[in-house]
Amino acid sequence: MKEKNKYLKTGIMIFCIVAASISFFFMLFYLKQIKDFFVGIVRTLAPVNIGIVIAYLLNPVVNTIEGWFLQFLAHFKMRTRTRRKLAKGLGITLSMLMFLALITVLLRFVIPEVYDSLITLVGNIRVYIASFYNYASGMFADNPEIQEKVTEVLNNASTYVLGWINGEFINNVTATMGRLTTGIMGAAKTVINIFLGLCVTVYLLISKDNIIGQIKKLMYANMKGEKVNVILAVARQADSIFGGFISGKLLDSLIIGIICFIGISILKMPYVVLISVVIGITNVIPIFGPWIGAIPCTILVLLADPPKAIIFMIFILALQQFDGNILGPNILGDSTGLSAFWVVVAITLGGGLFKVVGMVLGVPTLATIYFLFKTYTEFKLKQRNMPVQSVSYTRIKRIDPETNVAEFLDSSMTKREKKKRGIIEASVSEEIEKAAYLSRKKKMEEQENTEEVTKEK
Repeated sequence: MKEKNKYLKTGIMIFCIVAASISFFFMLFYLKQIKDFFVGIVRTLAPVNIGIVIAYLLNPVVNTIEGWFLQFLAHFKMRTRTRRKLAKGLGITLSMLMFLALITVLLRFVIPEVYDSLITLVGNIRVYIASFYNYASGMFADNPEIQEKVTEVLNNASTYVLGWINGEFINNVTATMGRLTTGIMGAAKTVINIFLGLCVTVYLLISKDNIIGQIKKLMYANMKGEKVNVILAVARQADSIFGGFISGKLLDSLIIGIICFIGISILKMPYVVLISVVIGITNVIPIFGPWIGAIPCTILVLLADPPKAIIFMIFILALQQFDGNILGPNILGDSTGLSAFWVVVAITLGGGLFKVVGMVLGVPTLATIYFLFKTYTEFKLKQRNMPVQSVSYTRIKRIDPETNVAEFLDSSMTKREKKKRGIIEASVSEEIEKAAYLSRKKKMEEQENTEEVTKEK
């Protein structure tokens, strides 16, 4: 019976490999059609996708408000079930009202103000450049040679900036605002998708516990209990990494944008709303984001009011230090678990593949992948009764596969000293020969065990 099951499993595996090969070959020839098919599905499910994203972002807010109301309602005599339902309903209602209020503020005040600032900037750019040109040239009036070089550089820079603004920038802004206007005023489909998305959000927030319970029930019914426990633990940690980073970074950027608005308003800087929005949005991008926003904003202030540019730079540097050392760590903590090197890799790779969205989501995505690999690696090491801390392997030269006894590198001795003492390190060929011998030995033992079981039957 066991041999029949073995052959059955082998046959199923071969069938799956052949089917996967045929499917891959088919996908190569019909890649465009397959891509269009999936794009069509995504567009059709746009309300569901919108609802899932909003619900995922609002879930921490709902849980926080729900916890507050549970503590408050604990002082009243009512059933536990009624208390939980009431707290959950109030949490969802207040969270949705806060979200709608934020969207209303953006549509009513922030976006029109940003658009007006852009139009004013474009209209006055020639005046700003001419004013800055005169200001910079006057600084070197006592030195004609430097003044001539500065004048040449300013002429080239002003020609490039004016060409870019009158060409690519104007076209992009006009096209973007045209799409927004068309979507809001004329495209009923967009309005319907947003409305249905909000409905899906409310439904998901109400039914999230039931949906999660159904998924767990399905997993426990079809998989081994210990595997399901591991999967659920990994899923909780991955959600904590990804969701904690995204929600924390959005909150951090919102606070930074508000502080920037208050600060530059007090300092009476030009284009207060535009600069605050740029600083807040770019702050979502880890490490590079503050600089991506600070450089163009500094140039804008430099053109509009050159003496205030230095004050603005000092303020932005102070704001970034506050965010990096105080606000950011208190909100985010060590939510990713990645070193600075891997954060840079995630931002670079994500930005290269998916532009701005990739730069924002690259870090939590890589952090989640890193956690999954780390979990799998630690699981395999624990199976072999080996340590899981990386520091335990720093100075290891080799580990005996049979006894798990480690030999350590002796960095205090030079190669000449080792040669004098007759210390011979194992070469690559020797390690390969040992590994091959152990592999053959293991296969022979497994074959002998199989033959013994067959004879007993």
